[in-house]
Amino acid sequence: MIEIKNLNKTYHLKSGDVEAAKNVSLTIDDGEIYGIIGYSGAGKSTLVRCVNLLEVPDSGEINVNGVQLTRMESTPKGEVLRKVSDKELNRARKGIGMIFQHFNLLDRSTVFDNIAYPLKYSGKSKTQIRERVHELLELVDLKDKENVYPSQLSGGQKQRVAIARALANNPGVLLSDEATSALDPEATESILNLLKKLNKQLGLTIVLITHEMTVIKTICSKVAVMENGAVVEQGDVYDIFAHPKQPVTKKFINTVSNLSKINRMIAENVPLVQLSGNDKLVKLIFENDCTGEAVISDISKRFDIKVNIVLANVEMIGDRPLGGIIVIFKGSDAAMDDAFKYLEKIKVGTEVLA
Repeated sequence: MIEIKNLNKTYHLKSGDVEAAKNVSLTIDDGEIYGIIGYSGAGKSTLVRCVNLLEVPDSGEINVNGVQLTRMESTPKGEVLRKVSDKELNRARKGIGMIFQHFNLLDRSTVFDNIAYPLKYSGKSKTQIRERVHELLELVDLKDKENVYPSQLSGGQKQRVAIARALANNPGVLLSDEATSALDPEATESILNLLKKLNKQLGLTIVLITHEMTVIKTICSKVAVMENGAVVEQGDVYDIFAHPKQPVTKKFINTVSNLSKINRMIAENVPLVQLSGNDKLVKLIFENDCTGEAVISDISKRFDIKVNIVLANVEMIGDRPLGGIIVIFKGSDAAMDDAFKYLEKIKVGTEVLA
């Protein structure tokens, strides 16, 4: 388990102070794939680097796998950050692997030697190291690449080597800092599938930093949304997609939803979305097995409302469907008020767009 409480980190630059993390608190359970998403400068990379103390916070508590890496201590001069000794930190870091956007491989070393590098100081014999590297090569599907050099590999293969190296010492936690950002869509999908396999097969806890909502939707069970150094929203990925509260969260979700086209259609005054009289342009969100077609038919019959479908979208969040439809309601104010009350009762999300 990873517990972060009231973490703060400020960079003091010539141009001024930058608050990279503001009073951040997170709990990440064992075996979870937890996403942290934000735009550039949101503070997500600083936060994940604090987990293994590559960055030391100014204040706050960090507990990883039962080891209290930092804590706050009261002194006559006030609260002071205390961190574990270097020896304890090195021991703790063996339980925390990390992968990066740019792989950080040793160009003049073979795939085998890159993976073996962190094992050279583990006290293992050459035979044990060889056996472990071969296990890892099989785990990341690179059995035939042990004697090639990084320059001979594709981007996806390089990241697989980096993952194998990060897992060399059998960590319980893997930190992934934008690990798919430099990859094409096919390689990204391949790496995400590998991470899901490792999570299930090894029980690996994965903390995944990204600016891509598709990555969150594909692999994560929970997510925290960061903006300007603060966590502005967090929770179950499905719930965040179904009921986003913050503008930045809605903006991220729009990047992966067909329904986001409505913004352009409104801006361009497309005839399909032009309203008259009491017309209302409404977004409807259907969770799990609730079907939009049945609800729309039901509303039309119950409340004497004409419903025109403008856009529709159904996507899988994990293994659960989430549907959305943008419609125009045509009817009296009273009929529409009754319809909205009914939709709330049957737990269909609504948002009046115009």
